[in-house]
Amino acid sequence: MSTPPATVGVDAGATLWKLVRMGPEIETAVVPAGDVEAASTRIRTWQPRCVATTGGGAQRLGAGLESDLPGVSIHHFAEFQAWGRGVPVLAKHEGLGLPESYLVVSLGTGTSVLWVHGERCERVGGSALGGGSLLGLGQLLLETDSFERIAELARGGDRRRVDLLVGDIYPGDETPLPRDLNAASFGKIDSREPADLAHALMGLLGENIALISGELARAREVDAIVYCGSTLSGNPVLSQTLDLVSRTLGRRALFPAAGAFGGAIGAASLATP
Repeated sequence: MSTPPATVGVDAGATLWKLVRMGPEIETAVVPAGDVEAASTRIRTWQPRCVATTGGGAQRLGAGLESDLPGVSIHHFAEFQAWGRGVPVLAKHEGLGLPESYLVVSLGTGTSVLWVHGERCERVGGSALGGGSLLGLGQLLLETDSFERIAELARGGDRRRVDLLVGDIYPGDETPLPRDLNAASFGKIDSREPADLAHALMGLLGENIALISGELARAREVDAIVYCGSTLSGNPVLSQTLDLVSRTLGRRALFPAAGAFGGAIGAASLATP
């Protein structure tokens, strides 16, 4: 039986291009950023009636697809608009309940924080810390440019040998904060083991993004923070850090399983009548 024509969405980011085929089940694929040929080859197998793109590489991808897929309509949508539409669609597909008002934190090459309330979506903050930071610092500290390798190392590390803790500053029993709380990322360096450095790197990323997101949530009286983006894929240490800090701040952290594809799903949904 042939596959019926479908809407395909693509989030053309700075590091990865995320592809989805919308249907009863959501099919996904990932290709390196800028690889129009690989994206076109994968999309062609999905027999699309239209392709909806978003992200910084959307125009470049769209130009390539217009010649590679004649007769297929190409649509472009703003990135934040796509994420605002995609996350509730994704949450419904995964059976994840969302309140009327919540934050979406997209951890891609950098990080953007969106406030979704009703039908409205607006960017309310963000950080230059993201997957790009992880890869760049990983090359400097760990001599690897493999995201998967950095995440694997972090799972076996102990950042307490690298970060300066409150207990290191206050050796006595009386401390103004919990003794195990991080006081300064990379402030101790008792270990240069790659696993410990990788774990500290995840901590640096996760703590700062969660603190920024938590403050933005407090200012808008939002309880739930939905963390998405490809930087979380196969990266349990980062997810655990985000969850811990969010709960400490009194917020509920949610992690959709296919969160890396929120923008692509949103673009496809916006193009679907």
